Amino acid sequence: MGVQAMNARLNIRLVYVYVMMINTIFILPVLLPYFQTVLGLEFRHLLMGEALFAAVVIAMEVPSGWLSDVWSRKGTLIAGCFFSILGYCGMLFVTNFWSVMFFMGIMGVGVAFNSGTVTAIIYDTLATKGKIDAYQRLEGKRHAIALYSVAGAALTGGLLFQIHPKLPLAFDAGSQVIALICACLITEPPRVKRSAEKNPIYDMMVTIKYALHGHKEIGGIILVSTILFCTTKMFLWMQQPYMQHVGIPVFWFGFVSAAGFLFGGFLGHYGHVIKHGLGNRMVIACMTCIPIFAAFLASVFQVPFSILFILIVSGVWGFGFPFVQNAINKHADPARRATILSTLGLLINLVFIPTSFVLGWLTDHYSIITGLMFVAIQLMILGSLGLWLWQRGAREKL
Repeated sequence: MGVQAMNARLNIRLVYVYVMMINTIFILPVLLPYFQTVLGLEFRHLLMGEALFAAVVIAMEVPSGWLSDVWSRKGTLIAGCFFSILGYCGMLFVTNFWSVMFFMGIMGVGVAFNSGTVTAIIYDTLATKGKIDAYQRLEGKRHAIALYSVAGAALTGGLLFQIHPKLPLAFDAGSQVIALICACLITEPPRVKRSAEKNPIYDMMVTIKYALHGHKEIGGIILVSTILFCTTKMFLWMQQPYMQHVGIPVFWFGFVSAAGFLFGGFLGHYGHVIKHGLGNRMVIACMTCIPIFAAFLASVFQVPFSILFILIVSGVWGFGFPFVQNAINKHADPARRATILSTLGLLINLVFIPTSFVLGWLTDHYSIITGLMFVAIQLMILGSLGLWLWQRGAREKL
């Protein structure tokens, strides 16, 4: 379909609705209580399931981005919806830890097929109209919609859980069906396609090498952002055990989680209007400091009000992820865009797997406060190392 025949505004609106549906996750704010009361499992089991989820995303992240680049953006999204629907439907009937692991793995495939491709569709759609300058604003809005959707689902999910523990999962399966319909209606943007240079694995390795080593700026952004966003992801999973630790009733879990997601969504939505004269490295360095201080304050002041220190990290994710994606897109080879963006998601999950095992063990055997300090120290050490390597790479380029 030609550039003129494609309705760019309709395409982006369909993407937004798609994003809204795949991020309307009703079970998220009550996942730990669901594991504990329905399945008889503990926090470490939840993190083990998330580790498997992340491992599957790792296995499929870059291949799905490669598939999106050489085959079809739209087809990749449709495939992701099918896997997500299967995963949520399966979770309705799980009876033990191993069945949970299996279906969380299936959902991981669905997430991997979505990662990188959605934002690539927005960029490609704008590129056909010569409006790529609007990308950060629209990508920030997309990111905000995702967080607003999670927030809305958090409010509803907590109430649904009170009615019946499995009702949030049933609603999740329904939202994925709506996402599938939207994916089918999206128009594939005209773009530069490429063929595999030798075979899919070789082609993907070439792209990863290009992203992490061949291009110093992209490599630096991805390196530090991986550490930062892995930490923000762990803060998400620490919300519920921290609320239990400071005595917040389960009834309020959805409301508290919604507040954090709304805050992150707001910063993602309007982050593009923030004017500053700082470079990419300095902005990401400033964002890296926030979770460190938040963990320290939440550890010192262990009262219900202190959940705000955990929730504030949602703002880092809300503002930071569109900022980082925009920075990468400005430097990325258009023919490899989805694969490069998927590389960031791959590395975030790669770091998350071993960290989540340690976090789960520390939390169950000691306390959530020990887990918070572990996450803060890890970010401080690895973040500082990553920023130093990025700066050294920039100097070598000069």
